[in-house]
Amino acid sequence: MDKKHVLIATLGGQPQIVTFTLDLLLAKGFPISEVVVVHPATRGDLRLSRACKLLASEFSGNYYRAAQKTISFSSQALELNGQPIEDIQTDPQIDASLNFLQRLLGDYKHRGYVIHLSVSGGRRLMTLLAISVAIFNFDHHDHIWHLYTPREVQKQVDEGRQMHIPPDTGHRLIEVLLPTLGSYLYSPSLSFRAIYEQQRQQAAAEDERRRRAVLRQATPAQRRVLHAFARGLRPKQVAEELHLSEATVHSHKTVLLSLCHQAWELPEQDSLHYHFLREKFAQIVEQEQDNDTIP
Repeated sequence: MDKKHVLIATLGGQPQIVTFTLDLLLAKGFPISEVVVVHPATRGDLRLSRACKLLASEFSGNYYRAAQKTISFSSQALELNGQPIEDIQTDPQIDASLNFLQRLLGDYKHRGYVIHLSVSGGRRLMTLLAISVAIFNFDHHDHIWHLYTPREVQKQVDEGRQMHIPPDTGHRLIEVLLPTLGSYLYSPSLSFRAIYEQQRQQAAAEDERRRRAVLRQATPAQRRVLHAFARGLRPKQVAEELHLSEATVHSHKTVLLSLCHQAWELPEQDSLHYHFLREKFAQIVEQEQDNDTIP
């Protein structure tokens, strides 16, 4: 069964960003069936309130007139303790916004949707928080989009004066390519920071497993070279400290990087540099040195 697609967009005072993005996604063949805009409280913000009303009018009766198809629309304000957040300034407001976005994106992922996240509208911190949440929820099916609109076009359409423009106007979608951790087992009871800590611990444990696998396979001589590189020494310095030829150090380094390549399951075409050894092994080698376990 084909998955459902939802567009989730951060919103400020420029409602046309949402419709421009939706029109381009539909033109690309993505079967968007829902649109959700996320924003701070509209109370006291006339521009934002007007933007929400303009967008709602585009989806009257959940029918998107521009594409002549049924697309449901909803507008959701960030909340703290059940009250709309007027601005994101304090730590509680940041945490509440993260949790709100986590519940929103996590629920759609739990229901099997493909998510298209538009991050061109609204306040910069809100878009950054949305991207942070996406990293912990998205898989390879999902997309993060930025809308590029030429400056002269921006002036023409400012604040919703035009909600749709022809495809040859020069505006286009740019996909934001970010590493994602894959969708986790969704739990509405977990805060975003709890999820972050859980993922961080899992990633650290996985790196530890990979490091130990390399250390188990390395010879004592290779481990001494690894220890020197992990302390930040360059190849010539490693050779001088261990009283080895540079050719021998290079030979050991080649084997160690090959073991790392296997342990981290990296693509064959990806080359590694000795700095990788410092980055991945500095902490564990320090621990082993403290315990006097480096040969």
